[in-house]
Amino acid sequence: MIRRLRERVSLPLLGWLVVLWLLLWGDLSWANVVSGTLLGLLVTVVLPLPAVSFGVRLRPVRIVLLLGRFLLDLVAASAQVAWLAVRPGPQPRNSVVRVPLHSGSDLFVTMTAELVSLVPGSVIVEIGAPSALGGQGSLYLHALGVDSEAGRQRTRRTVLLTERRVMRTFATSRAYDEYLERCRADGSDSLCAGSRP
Repeated sequence: MIRRLRERVSLPLLGWLVVLWLLLWGDLSWANVVSGTLLGLLVTVVLPLPAVSFGVRLRPVRIVLLLGRFLLDLVAASAQVAWLAVRPGPQPRNSVVRVPLHSGSDLFVTMTAELVSLVPGSVIVEIGAPSALGGQGSLYLHALGVDSEAGRQRTRRTVLLTERRVMRTFATSRAYDEYLERCRADGSDSLCAGSRP
């Protein structure tokens, strides 16, 4: 019985539920900690979540490089958007650009979408999840100041390079190999290729 209970209760989830309980009460006391723990145990035993395998491998050096590149993109895009806002002349034309992704994982598509949408000048309009589309995810994004096919290609290239950085930072070797296969299948291997993670 105790072994089954140990398998059903996730300690990180239980800890998070206790923290939420304390935040809801706004008071750190023994009574709130004990009641939050008991309530968290009840929730995790009565309403268990299915086990999820993320297939993620953390690479600290690559995480630092990914964040550094994100900050560079953030500064450059902020300057471009600021210039578009104050420059004289007509308002810039915009485009909605579809970018087919190759990661094959809802998690990696979400990470890519988050990094792309946090950079000024682009807003994610729709996410096509790989789990719903047979493994081929996609992003539709509204790109500011993009009104030509060359601009749309630059936008696609930027998103695909962001996806590659996400895959090289977080993907397991197997997930990265599958990602490279999908890139080769649609002819995007020049943007996907790079040293193995």
